[in-house]
Amino acid sequence: MQSGRDSILDVLIKYQTNKDVYHDLMKFRVRKLLLVSTMYESFILEEEGKMAEQVFGEYYQLNLSSAPRISSAYSTEQAIEKVSHESFDMVIIVRGGTLFDSADIAREIKFIKPDIPILVLLNSNADIHSCGKDNESMKYINKIFVWNGNSKVLLAMIKYVEDYFNVHDDVQTGNVQIILLVEDSIRYYSRYLPELYTAIIKQTQRLIMSEDLNEQEKILRMRARPRVLMAETYEEAVSLFDKYQENILCVISDNRYLRNKTVDPTAGVAFLSYVKAKKEGAACLLQTSEDDGHSMADSVHAAFINKNSETLVEELQKYISRNLGFGPFTFRNSKGDEIAHANNFDGFEKVLKVISDETLLYHGSRDHFSAWFMARGEIKFAKALKNLKVNNFDNINDIRTFILTSLQNVKLEKIKGKVVNFKKEIIDCDNCIARLASGSLGGKGRGVAFISYLIAHADISSALEKGIDIKIPKTAIIGTDEFDNITNENHLFDSVIHDNDHDSVKRKFLSANLSIKLWKRLKILLEHYTGPIAVRSSGLFEDMLSQPFAGIYSTYILPNNHHDIKERLRQLSCAIKLVYASVYSPLARSYFNAVGYKIEEEKMAVIIQELVGAKHGDLFYPHISGIAQSYNYYPVGYLKPEDGIAVAAVGLGSYVVEGEQAYRFSPSFPKMDIISQEHLFQSSQQEFYAVDLSEKIPDIFKGEEFCYKRLPISEADKHGVLNHLASTIDINNNTLVPGTDIKGPRVINFANILKYDIIPLANVISSSLDYGALSLGSPVEIEWAVNQNSEGKWSFYILQLKPLIKNEGKITEDVTLFENESLILKTNRAMGNGTIDSIRDIVFVDDETFDKSKTNQIAQEVGHFNRKLSEQGKKYILIGPGRWGTRDSWLGIPVSFTQISSAGVIVETAMEDYQIDASLGSHFFHNITSMNIGYFTVPWGEKNSFVDYSWLKNCYYEEKTEFCRHISFGSNTRVVMDGRKGMAVIVKPS
Repeated sequence: MQSGRDSILDVLIKYQTNKDVYHDLMKFRVRKLLLVSTMYESFILEEEGKMAEQVFGEYYQLNLSSAPRISSAYSTEQAIEKVSHESFDMVIIVRGGTLFDSADIAREIKFIKPDIPILVLLNSNADIHSCGKDNESMKYINKIFVWNGNSKVLLAMIKYVEDYFNVHDDVQTGNVQIILLVEDSIRYYSRYLPELYTAIIKQTQRLIMSEDLNEQEKILRMRARPRVLMAETYEEAVSLFDKYQENILCVISDNRYLRNKTVDPTAGVAFLSYVKAKKEGAACLLQTSEDDGHSMADSVHAAFINKNSETLVEELQKYISRNLGFGPFTFRNSKGDEIAHANNFDGFEKVLKVISDETLLYHGSRDHFSAWFMARGEIKFAKALKNLKVNNFDNINDIRTFILTSLQNVKLEKIKGKVVNFKKEIIDCDNCIARLASGSLGGKGRGVAFISYLIAHADISSALEKGIDIKIPKTAIIGTDEFDNITNENHLFDSVIHDNDHDSVKRKFLSANLSIKLWKRLKILLEHYTGPIAVRSSGLFEDMLSQPFAGIYSTYILPNNHHDIKERLRQLSCAIKLVYASVYSPLARSYFNAVGYKIEEEKMAVIIQELVGAKHGDLFYPHISGIAQSYNYYPVGYLKPEDGIAVAAVGLGSYVVEGEQAYRFSPSFPKMDIISQEHLFQSSQQEFYAVDLSEKIPDIFKGEEFCYKRLPISEADKHGVLNHLASTIDINNNTLVPGTDIKGPRVINFANILKYDIIPLANVISSSLDYGALSLGSPVEIEWAVNQNSEGKWSFYILQLKPLIKNEGKITEDVTLFENESLILKTNRAMGNGTIDSIRDIVFVDDETFDKSKTNQIAQEVGHFNRKLSEQGKKYILIGPGRWGTRDSWLGIPVSFTQISSAGVIVETAMEDYQIDASLGSHFFHNITSMNIGYFTVPWGEKNSFVDYSWLKNCYYEEKTEFCRHISFGSNTRVVMDGRKGMAVIVKPS
């Protein structure tokens, strides 16, 4: 049986299957080429043709990768020496003399390397007469070309060799198509083959470059271009056609060549008749200089090009575009008359819906659909169409339905999990992201994009139990180039960089103009996003492992419900500009100073997402929001750190990330109560956040929470939201009953979901964390939301993915060896690793005077001490009850980061009547842990965990306020942290 890790890896690499098709094509590449010539011939080629430069030039102009390295040999002896000691993929012998000279060299090279392809390049047409086809020496030479000054012939020679060696495997692996060229004239195919390859490559690129693919994907798709095979006799042509009949895209044939070892002036017509008989509808092109060539071509229903035409290249390109699937798909009736055409997949889909059964049968029976999609690099779809025959279906309508359904899947497959350049058609697509402006996606944007990628390509949903969809909200991202544009075009940077009045900064940004292009795209976006939306920051530095910038920049939630789209567009534009302005907020400036970054290095992208949730009257909110971490820093009972931890609440997720009272559980053991039954009610969520939809024109300038509404949990009960999210205390026997069927106090513990599996929420969270941790190579945190729609369908949305710090480095001291009497503090719940021995200041909240109704005042006092110590360049230890940095002032001290920015160690303590869980998953938590600020929790009544308040109160106070004390020791104290054991001590100074 596979391990959990192995099964996850299986799913993670499953997405590679389609991409691997392209990777596995063209395994043989000419990377190193030996050019054998006399010094004179080499000089002529270099001076007249600039051979190496032109080979590279052809590759460059055609945007081809891996131009081969060319090595030269000027004598037979030198060539043999090089072949003996170096690895070459092919040899080109350039000779102006006789074929026998070239054959002698080829024979000696083949003796050393029998399988190496050897081609001869003649200097001029005058040398062709020496190349008799029955010459014994030809068995050492694979092909002969003539130079005539056209550098493209070198490209053709290289591609000819690559196609020859790759075609068999590529047909098996990727169902690639083949163009069969039948021509025995060295002069002609040396002229014609380069133009054929150039046309194929350009046509393939034209199709691929128009798609939303990254550069690597475009290069890989080029490998699916049609291969070119050559035959010089009727028998060779028949043999190749029979071998690759199913993959023959087109046959291009001369009319006069060997048949039964005799020159037959009608061999081409005979061969094309053979092709038509075996493959009805095959694309055939007859090329001849004979006067009646056109009528001969008509006799076998083939196209015709005169070999001596002055517009040969243009005619060839037109033929390829029109007949080999590179151009528009031309729909024809059974007589071959054109009735419609389609330039792209969307046009193809529209026409296919309305064409007659007769036309559908005409194209379907001739593999025209397959060829057209193959030319566009859609290997899997083209292969599926090719393998199906008309008689596989009960009726014509089933064929039409199959193609339309498959095409829809192809279109979705191409964009799912990707960040796609903005198009109106992709706005409503699940699990793809519309790019509204170029530039970086920012840290948070990269996380969202990676989530989308994982969901789409790792196929997480199929690896889990059914009953819940996994997705991201509909998302669009404005790249950082727009931030540069608005600051540069409106000359904002110099104006705001030294402006410490943030209201002034915001007004300056609001008066600036977004680009016209973005404005138009936002308007189209709002035509599709008709519910509340979130406008989120995504700075370059956000969600970095070392400095996450969590909660430092602004997020705005917009009701987006005004009847006039112009007003909605104005609100969205304002929110975007205020997110930009938040780069220069006091909080951001303070954080930049704390982490040693420069604010001018920051650039801001913006994420626009549909808000997860449902409408309840004038309110909008999701059933559940939460965070989850793959590593639990404070496990209880038999839980291990690797079992992870999750925090969940009813309503908007701000309730959780701002450190308010919510339900905690391990996704690995969801049925286990982390909180005791007797404390469950008092620690249960009492309020929740929702979007207030009653205000149609809100004042966005007021701040991020202008449209939030804080409500008692009983309101959610009235909406019927708590049915599966709450339990009820049966007051008759004081028991907890899952659900809300009886009257009584509600406890938000998600019992029906976590204990009785109404939906597999814990499994989804646990698996998502596993995928994330394995993909990022570190512990991770996800932000998520769950909503049930009006039809009862549940959906799980992953909103954010970020790495976590897991401290496992070596320490030099054993924290268990310290005597309690020598310690100010000891705890078994600590984050941080190593020793800090440069602190001599402590700021603590007096446990005797602490008043939980005055925590806002306490925050101000802490800010006062922080400011003073920061000005003195000092770090300090901060100790206080409850959660630091919580939004709920009843759960702890609601400091902002600027009020504790110089703290080197932060301690959360508990009191007998004030026992609050640690600040797990909050923005505050991320910022302090990322900077290796020691973060300790000292629970009430836990053995070997304490703060020696008595000793602290006997120390000399540097300064005392109503609730806080500042002590400055004469010598440094020591803080020792063991990140592996989660233990820490603070040693009394000597």
